[in-house]
Formats: sequence, C-alpha cells, structure tokens
Amino acid sequence: MHFLLLADDSSDPVARASLNVLRTLLDDRAQAEMWGGDDLVRFGQTFREARKRLCVPYPSPTLLSVAERLLAVHKELEISPTEGRSVTTIDGRTLHVDPRSFGTVWLLACMLPSALAAAGFTLQHIPSFVWLPKFLSSGPAELAEELEAALGRTAALGLTELDRLERIVATLPSDLGVTRRSKLPTLMRLEASYPGLRVPAIARLLGISPQGAAKLAAQARSAVTVRY
Repeated sequence: MHFLLLADDSSDPVARASLNVLRTLLDDRAQAEMWGGDDLVRFGQTFREARKRLCVPYPSPTLLSVAERLLAVHKELEISPTEGRSVTTIDGRTLHVDPRSFGTVWLLACMLPSALAAAGFTLQHIPSFVWLPKFLSSGPAELAEELEAALGRTAALGLTELDRLERIVATLPSDLGVTRRSKLPTLMRLEASYPGLRVPAIARLLGISPQGAAKLAAQARSAVTVRY
C-alpha cells in the first residue's frame, strides 16, 4: 500500500520499481476496480489533501513537529460519518441504526514515511515506518513519544532482518556452474529475501514459464544442498 501511494512521486525510482515488482504478484489496479470503488471515491480527495499537507516543509526535523502535523491534518480531514437510518422491525418496533464513520488514521500511517522524509527526519522514504496507533493521542508530545518507541522497534527489527539477509547472501555459493544469462543466482537471492516463494510467483517475477521456474527452483535447492 505504501509503494502504491508513493508511486505518483516520480522523484523516487525505488518506489516505482518496487511497485512494478509487487504488481507482478498482485495487481492493485484490478483489485481496486473490483472491490474498492466506493472507498476510492470516499478517500480519494482526502488522500490528496493529506498528502499535500504532510509534505509541506516542517519547522524542524523532529518527531514532535511530525506529531503536531499529523494531529492537525487528522483533525482537518476526518471524514464525516454518513447518516443513520430508522428501521421498523416485524413486530412494529422502530430501531435507529448508528451512522457509519470512516477513520483516516490508516491513511496517515501509509504516508508517515513521506512525512518523516519531508521533515528531514530521514534522508529517504523508509517503507517499514508506517506505524500509527489506532486512535491518535490527544497531545503532540504523547504522540511523538509513541512514534519514537514504534520507530525504534521497527528499526531494530529491520537491522535484525538485514543481518540475517547479509549472512545468507554471504554463504550463497559463488560458483554455480551456470552461464551469465542464467537466472539461478537471481532466484537464490530472491528466495533469501522472500522465503517460501512458489513456482507461479517465481515464474512471474523472473518472466519465465512455470516449467522453467520449477526446474530453476529444483536447481536452487540442489545448489544449497550441495553447499551444506
């Protein structure tokens, strides 16, 4: 979702490339057309306004300034609830159905990496920095503390995952006995990043036939078995 929202920004080629890869597995456009028509109408204008407000330069590169902006934008752009209605039951009683309300915290959370980059808190968009509490705190100082704790947890998990990937890549066999055009090395790096890739996904990601993907997956398993 973050890459989808960020892809309109042509200055971030990493986001565009990542979105293109993700769309080989799940095309968000087809899913939105099938399931999300009402939501696109309801949240489209809100998203554009929130993005514009959150990316305006910040007074200082601090989490407090980001928290203040988040609270202000949330207050300004919260979508009004739809009207309730009265329902008459079969025995003649009248019941009032409460109006539906639509929160926008999830939408602001998706744009949090953009807000952090616009504030100068990070040098670039970091997709994993998308956390916000379900209900925003009443004060900016409290929200800033929650953001600090959440981003710290996310950063620690990211470093742990990076260490794991670097260890795996360092142990991958360097001599696979294949030509330079072979996609076996690429597949082995993909499987290190995305454990459990199935043959259909391998075929889509590498642009090869399912039969070729199955053969390549078997070669990758064999190479790892021989290595260890």
